[in-house]
Amino acid sequence: VIQWLAKLKYQFNLYPETFALASSLLDRFLATVKAHPKYLNCIAISCFFLAAKTVEEDEKIPVLKVLARDSFCGCSSSEILRMERIILDKLNWDLHTATPLDFLHIMDSSQLIHCRELVAYHLSALQSALPLNSVYVYRPLKHTLVTC
Repeated sequence: VIQWLAKLKYQFNLYPETFALASSLLDRFLATVKAHPKYLNCIAISCFFLAAKTVEEDEKIPVLKVLARDSFCGCSSSEILRMERIILDKLNWDLHTATPLDFLHIMDSSQLIHCRELVAYHLSALQSALPLNSVYVYRPLKHTLVTC
């Protein structure tokens, strides 16, 4: 579905930030629920629509009926809106999250250094109690690091 969303970004001539946020929302949502594969397109297009409404200028946001029809998502406008509400509920209405694209846009090196220092601080607190070669997974909804 990520490749499909990338094609939709070009089809509707939207910002790269819209695609990045849609991918992030999809990832965060799927991390919180077990979704049946038959609902994946509906979930993805709903994340895409939420991202467009968050990032794009009002006149660039696709009309929902046109988005549902031209994306060939296989769901109706009302199903997209219903899924949108479910996604918002599961993500606690927190759509403003950093995406990998945001880190590419950091031009001020002091911001990047500050971010690196915060990550190093949080990891150093965990490191003494963990075995070597640990993998850290960030859980954005809980703002925690989990060790695997």
